[in-house]
Amino acid sequence: MHVVSYLYGVRHRGIMFSSNGNGELRTYYDASNRSDPTDEKSQYGFACFLFNGPVQWASRKQRHVGTSSTHNEYMALFHATVDTVWLRRLLIETGYTEHVKGATTMSGDNDQATRLAREALVTAGNRMIRNNYHFIKECVEEGDIDTRRVDMLDNPADPLTKPLSPQYCERLLPVMTGTGNGLPELPPPRL
Repeated sequence: MHVVSYLYGVRHRGIMFSSNGNGELRTYYDASNRSDPTDEKSQYGFACFLFNGPVQWASRKQRHVGTSSTHNEYMALFHATVDTVWLRRLLIETGYTEHVKGATTMSGDNDQATRLAREALVTAGNRMIRNNYHFIKECVEEGDIDTRRVDMLDNPADPLTKPLSPQYCERLLPVMTGTGNGLPELPPPRL
């Protein structure tokens, strides 16, 4: 009965798209640094937006154990990149090339994971990252994605990774459903 009551209470909610919203594909990703105590794997989430509404999203447990928040975020960026590149290719194949004019912006809230995707950093903390996750670097080099940092409070993927306060969720709900004033402002590109 609780589920039925909830569904009745949100029957007027849905996803909206706006013709004056973001005309180019944009993705936000995040990972929780709190791991599941049974297997030490964290949760990741991402959402791809077009015309201010989500067109693809996921919230899942990581496949591997991360050794740091950077590692968890980098793995989340990998999963978001795989789906974003697939979505880019789908849009191109179906003739909607105006939505993928340049590199798709991938925004997350971890500076080190963002830098790791762009630069050849080898540190004690990242030298053990499984090679398949470096697919991100190839996508950056080929111009498919452009990683940028977004503030944690403005990251629409944050509620997909961990329990948050009701106020925080209510603030991001209009962004996640496309019913608000649009997506957070894009941070400037890194050179």
